[in-house]
Amino acid sequence: MPRKILGLLLWLATVPALAASYDNCAKTWTVEDPPRRIVALNQHSADLLLALGAGPSMIGVAYLDDDSQAQAQGQYHGVPVIARQYPSAEVLYSLKPDLVVGGFASAFPDNFSSRERLGRIGIASYLLESACAGHDEDYFGHIRRDLRTLGRLLQQPARAEQLIAAMEADLAAAAALYRGHDTPAVFYLDSEVNGLASQGQRGFVGVLLQAAGARNSFAAIDRPRLTVDSETLLSNDPDVLLLADALWSPATRKRQLLQRDPVLSRLRAVREERLIDIPFAQLVPGIASGRTALELARRLHPAPP
Repeated sequence: MPRKILGLLLWLATVPALAASYDNCAKTWTVEDPPRRIVALNQHSADLLLALGAGPSMIGVAYLDDDSQAQAQGQYHGVPVIARQYPSAEVLYSLKPDLVVGGFASAFPDNFSSRERLGRIGIASYLLESACAGHDEDYFGHIRRDLRTLGRLLQQPARAEQLIAAMEADLAAAAALYRGHDTPAVFYLDSEVNGLASQGQRGFVGVLLQAAGARNSFAAIDRPRLTVDSETLLSNDPDVLLLADALWSPATRKRQLLQRDPVLSRLRAVREERLIDIPFAQLVPGIASGRTALELARRLHPAPP
């Protein structure tokens, strides 16, 4: 074990006993009450914490998805960016956090940064419920649970309920927009780096599209993730293409591919310019999900002139 990590482990073993308990990923955990040194791994977990008013207690955020300016400046809404992707265990320990919040399961690999290892040295952790192993497809229910649990830990339960109410209002407004309209088929293009990466029946984007009055054009495939080839997508010929705008796969680059590729350029949605760009962090379950559903509903079901 590296000497620096060993020293940090010994220091962390001296932290006070944790006080508050909470349920997450079907287990019970404990954390200092309230947490005062919080690290967010993944942009959408940081967004949720910031919405709950945790900014003054946040000491680091890692793995930004779509904010190139924050990445370049090293600050995300006033919180230091500690790593382009996930920080090493040594970097994470050196910050002496009392709570680490991840947005994807990959935030807690099976090494010195695993949730169990962190817990043994006094660092509490929280994984957004939509990323827990064996989770169901009630993604908006997961968001409510995240807000209520973290809101209680941050001593902001009223704020959590306000955010939930705002999400419900956005979902109701989206439903009002699409009620009585046709349901367009939408292909979600997550990345074009190694083929046309998308989601099948069990992905969140399908639930988000449903909340916006649309449907995933590949919902018949019972998989959370899939990759399709150009000819398959042309045969599917969706009404609209939804493009994730991410640092590693910008929407501008996706548009160039779609317009220049001899097969993809024949898609109706490309020829008729029915392409919608959405920042990647708004296409995963989080604080922006209600607003994103409403934005999609407005763009998929525009009011008549």
